[in-house]
Amino acid sequence: MALLAGGAALTAARQAAEPLPWAAMAERIAGALQVARGERVLLRVDPTTMPELEPAVRAALESAGAVVDILEYGPAPDLEQRLAETDIYVWLPAPQAATPFDQHQTLARWLDAGPGRELHFHWVDGTRDPDGLAAPHTPAYDRVYVDALDIDHPALGERMDRAIERLRSGEVRVTTPAGTDMRFRIGDRPFNKQDGDASAARAAKARIRIDRHVELPAGVLRVAPLEETANGVLVLPKARFGEVEATDVRLEIERGVVIRAAASSGVEAVRAFLASDPAAEHFRELCIGFNPKLVVPPGETALPYYGYGAGVVRMSLGDNTELGGTVRGATVRWFFFPDATVRAGGATVTEHGRLVD
Repeated sequence: MALLAGGAALTAARQAAEPLPWAAMAERIAGALQVARGERVLLRVDPTTMPELEPAVRAALESAGAVVDILEYGPAPDLEQRLAETDIYVWLPAPQAATPFDQHQTLARWLDAGPGRELHFHWVDGTRDPDGLAAPHTPAYDRVYVDALDIDHPALGERMDRAIERLRSGEVRVTTPAGTDMRFRIGDRPFNKQDGDASAARAAKARIRIDRHVELPAGVLRVAPLEETANGVLVLPKARFGEVEATDVRLEIERGVVIRAAASSGVEAVRAFLASDPAAEHFRELCIGFNPKLVVPPGETALPYYGYGAGVVRMSLGDNTELGGTVRGATVRWFFFPDATVRAGGATVTEHGRLVD
């Protein structure tokens, strides 16, 4: 099945202002996976979140020749055994806490062992505030996400390739009007291209764990810079830490480690987070969004789908095992910078939140 299958149906559904086009969304999932006849798929589902999607996905995969099994989110004491009999694991929409930490670890071991692969279709959980935490997901974001499924995926991948070449050309510098100013080098670290290809052929070329799990909507380029080269400051105008919203947060980083944290308010909550886990004070990754259709809807402020929109930059703290980095722990904390400028060597990748090609 072609990767772009279902595009016409998605467009027609939008124009007709119908409810979400479940069948077309399912075809996009099946098209991305390019299942072979007899491949075994485990669908993880939440019956209270977009329940119409599961039967549509199952039908699309079975029509392509896959053998589909269903497992609701929640306790799964036999997950390891079920994964041993699975080729493809699909995360359908659910609340963020649906998969506990021990199940994440089981899935990580399964991916590392190969040759299994995952497809992530989180949808409602992807709507995020700039501080990285979940924001209310409104119907306006559904319309954006449906639109963002229907893009030119090969062109997306080619644009990412050009950005990779620039980012490898020299020291990377990320700046924002609020005062963020980070510098680091990529070295020979592998880039992960989320370009919508979840096929077995693509998974066979995986260099890092994240290459075996693909997101839809597509659109982010990810890399773990060489940790010891990361120096500078992350400035967050406001960010939630536990029950506290800290303001004017400054995280000073030397050789990949936060050495000083300051804030106009809430600094104790910030410092408590940094002390909460061995990974929490370590610089983790650089992400740049490339999907031109993942735009903030009129009247909204949250970023669509984990900041995969064109020009959005994500930098984070925490464990970066999945990206081939050296930071280990149980914590990952994202921060989004929708107005960042990214330069490397003499080249510009983004300018004030706009991709430069």
